[in-house]
This record gives sequence, C-alpha cells and structure tokens, in this order.
Amino acid sequence: MNLLLFDAPFEVTRLAGDDPRAQHLLKVLQARVGTRVFVGFVRGLRARAEVTLVEADGAITLKVVGAELSPSPLPIRLLIGLPRPHTAKRLLFEAASMGVQALHFFESEQSEPSYAQSSLWTTDAWKERLRLGTEQSFATHVPEVAMHTDLQSAISFLQGSGAHLALDNYEAAGSLPEVLGDGAESAVIALGAERGWSAGERDVFRKNGWRLAHLGAHVMRLETACSAAIAATAACLGFYETQTSTLL
Repeated sequence: MNLLLFDAPFEVTRLAGDDPRAQHLLKVLQARVGTRVFVGFVRGLRARAEVTLVEADGAITLKVVGAELSPSPLPIRLLIGLPRPHTAKRLLFEAASMGVQALHFFESEQSEPSYAQSSLWTTDAWKERLRLGTEQSFATHVPEVAMHTDLQSAISFLQGSGAHLALDNYEAAGSLPEVLGDGAESAVIALGAERGWSAGERDVFRKNGWRLAHLGAHVMRLETACSAAIAATAACLGFYETQTSTLL
C-alpha cells in the first residue's frame, strides 16, 4: 500500500496492535518513533503522519504533520455484468487503484444467480478490496458501488451527459478510441460478465443510445479488459493531465 486509509480525519490517533495498519507499519515498513508515512482520509485530504509512540503490544500513535489535496477521481463510471466472485475481487481492486468514480453491477443474462450470494457480497469483503485498491492508488477516493436489478434499470440510472460505451468483441461499431471520439467530459463503460453480452443485452444498449466498442482482436480476461478500457478512455479524453506528485 502507498498510504494508510482512515475513515475520518485526525490530528493524533492510536492504532491498536491488532490493527492491520499498525501491523503493516511494524512488519513491512519497520516503522519506529520518528518514521513518517503517508495517510489518507476517505474522500478527503492526503497527509503525512509521524510515528510518535510504539508500544510493547504493537500499538502505534500517529500525528499528522502536513496535508494536501488528494488526486481527483477519473470521471469514469463502470457498468459490469456480475462476474464470478474471484474475478470481482480482482476487478474491485484494480478499478479502485486506477481511480474510477464508481462501479455499478447487475445480474446479466450470462451471470450465475449464486454470484450475488457469495461471501464477497454478503460480508464487507468487497469494501476491503476497494480500500486496498485505493491505498495502492496513493489517493483517497473510494469508488461508490451500486447493485441494480437488471440492465435497463442500470442504464436508466446512468443516462446523462458524456460518452456511453459497451465493450463487445464481436458486434462493435469500431475500436474504443474510434467510437469514443473527442470532447466528452465523462464516460460510462459497460463490460459483460465472463461470457460477454447476450443478443438481447446488445439490443438494450443500442435502443438506449449506447455504442458498442472493441479493444482489438485478442480476447482478454474481464479484469484485464476493464483496466485497458479505463486507461484507453482516460488517455483519449485527456484525463491523464498530471503525474504522481506530492509536496509532503
């Protein structure tokens, strides 16, 4: 992780010895009194904190010594046909680490009903994947997540300004850069579950004004296609304006 994420801002805080963040500080970063680390406050500032106390049981006290704005999320939202839990875990992490604004899921015709009943979604495991991805990103925006009952409901919720694309290997109007065009200030990208879209789902996209786009001739895993689509969209629309930097 590139920073430690906290739900609320603090000036001084104590992490208990069994807190994973305290364990990371001691075991991975080998922190001691005086060590400075990056911390972040969910959807808030990024900060630098100093270790002021290490207790015998591994508890650590941190004091904020400086703060700055965190990078803004990319104006990209994802619409995803609910995939296998193992795939969803990787996708949640990668999407959060790339800085997307939100992820919307629905049970597609190619999804299995059992996917939504997995422990990933019935516990807080999905939140932990988002949190870890955000810490990797060196930013503080934890993407929003929503579940929709069906494709049309999700599309209706996501309609509005910006580009609306659905990735498809076989019936695309063109490559993602070609279909995306220039000038959009935001984008919604739809990706099917591991087995792609049904003919009926393609029709729903077209009837709602969404365009089908491809990422080339090679068939990718869902999580790979997701990362590639985010990067290609951000590059095409000029969302990558700055590189990683900090004044802390």
